[in-house]
Amino acid sequence: MTDHIVTENVEELAPEPPPRGPIVWMRQNLFYSVFSTILTVVFGLIGLFAARGLMTFMFADDRRWDAVTKNMRLMMAQAYPAGDNPTLTDEAGVPIDQFHRIWLTVAFVAVLLALTFAIFRIGGRIAPRMVGRILMGVGIAAIGGGILGPFSTAAKSIWIIGGLAVLGIGYYLANGLGERGKQETVSVNGLIGLGLGLVVVVLWILQVPFPVRPESGEAPDLIPTAPGQFIEYQDVASSTVVPWTLIIIAIFVAYWIGVLLRERVPGLVDLLKKVIIGLWIAAYPFLTLVVLRDPAINYDKVWPWYILLGLFFVVGGGLLLNFLASKTAGEAGRAIAALLVVVSVASFFVSTEYVVRFLLMSLALFALAAPTFGGEGASRTRFLVGWASWVVLLIYLVTLTTTESTVEVPGNFFIGGLFLTFIIAITGIVASFPIGVVLALARTSTMPIFRIMSTAYIELVRGVPLITWLLVAFLMLPVALPEGVELGGVVRAIIMIAFFSAAYLAENVRGGLQAISKGQYEAAQAVGLTTVQMTVFITLPQALRAVIPALVGQIIALFKDTSLVTIVGLFDILHIARQVIPAQTQPFNFLGSIKETLIFTAVVYWIFTFTFSRISLRLEKRLGVGER
Repeated sequence: MTDHIVTENVEELAPEPPPRGPIVWMRQNLFYSVFSTILTVVFGLIGLFAARGLMTFMFADDRRWDAVTKNMRLMMAQAYPAGDNPTLTDEAGVPIDQFHRIWLTVAFVAVLLALTFAIFRIGGRIAPRMVGRILMGVGIAAIGGGILGPFSTAAKSIWIIGGLAVLGIGYYLANGLGERGKQETVSVNGLIGLGLGLVVVVLWILQVPFPVRPESGEAPDLIPTAPGQFIEYQDVASSTVVPWTLIIIAIFVAYWIGVLLRERVPGLVDLLKKVIIGLWIAAYPFLTLVVLRDPAINYDKVWPWYILLGLFFVVGGGLLLNFLASKTAGEAGRAIAALLVVVSVASFFVSTEYVVRFLLMSLALFALAAPTFGGEGASRTRFLVGWASWVVLLIYLVTLTTTESTVEVPGNFFIGGLFLTFIIAITGIVASFPIGVVLALARTSTMPIFRIMSTAYIELVRGVPLITWLLVAFLMLPVALPEGVELGGVVRAIIMIAFFSAAYLAENVRGGLQAISKGQYEAAQAVGLTTVQMTVFITLPQALRAVIPALVGQIIALFKDTSLVTIVGLFDILHIARQVIPAQTQPFNFLGSIKETLIFTAVVYWIFTFTFSRISLRLEKRLGVGER
């Protein structure tokens, strides 16, 4: 007799899904216990009172938001010639209008950004459920604003009805699509395009005039149509609407051209990526020094001398670098490179030509890098071509910066406002990065002299506030400069911000260097790499990757710290919002409107810093920071 077990086919059932819905969520997260219920009620009331106060402040009748909208051009570019300043005229007395250069700059960056999104496949897709949740948040905020805001009955109805409509659409996308709502099918770039299209629609709607009854007298922006009845044009000028519309259309066109090239001609993708990266590198100096500054270069006077100087450094420097990159150079090559460093430093005390000083310093740096990057064959050729290209570019940049600008403004710098903030921030970031890396390498060096000098510099700079260093730059730096050398206020601020930020950046990089295990160094030495090669190809890339969050945090801090230049009188966006607009009396009276302008400035800073943080998160995810 054999024992056996007879099994029956029992159908396996899927586990029951957990309960969901807003009521369940509130019960689990807001009203889970008596204590959590009390906290929810207390902080909910505090939030309601705070929201009520904010809405009352933002939409009060005495708020002068027109101080922002009517001075938008002033806050963006300060006194850049726009044809409406009677003090800026040409020889015939015609007002100078060069504001198209601002629009060309914005259009170039926007189109290049659209091409970057298309070629590099930036954006991706998200699930409709996520879009629905965002719309539900917007709808709830609109309903709350309509209930709490100091609006009329009609305005409250518009806010609430609009909020309910958005909330309904969001709820359907979040819960009404079933499994389809979880699939990532919605293009992020499509949503961005929809938002840009809405911006165009809103801009044109704001051009529609509407009747108002001013409380006292006529204002410069009011056109009488009947006794006591006026037509007021909205604050977004028609000269702004048309350029923005054309720019947004150019963004759409550039993006679709990039998509077509990426899909139809896949063999060109790698080349297009290199071209776009090159355009981004060249965009800043080109737009700043050529498009916006518009220098009046006297080619008959400049080029004969600069051509001979450039040929001398291209040919002579190329032959010298070719020798230093060869294996036969040996110790003699290192001695020649060290001598070039000494000569380049001495040139700052002997030569009065900026271009000669910078060319000698560049030759010294290339000479130090020749044994590492010179290589053989194609690598040597690329190295020498890079040297020749740098000589031509450096001479051209020096020519641009030492030539007077044709842009005539009341101040001593060709642009101000938000554009000045960008110039100071970008230049400070670019200049501080190599200085910070060198300081970090020096502080971790085994040579005491470099370690002590770097440590002393870092501790000294970090121990004094940035505003103090800015005052030193404006009061003491001119005294320390050689006779005949003058630096403008913006250049002084950029120099001090760059050196100040470099000290903090050096500590971030040093942390990344110290996080690398000793096995990395030992492996690099085992395969015969020199110290420079080990640093450039092994340790430094890993260190920079590890400290990306800290580096982006430093960039955000530097961008915000540029607002301190208002203390030394530079006309950045904060200085205009804090000092200029609240003191206006003509053609509009905006005395005392500092709250509105400061809130707008804070929103502008937040938009850019939040964007930087999102880019940082995306970069960290792509590089796997913290995962491996």
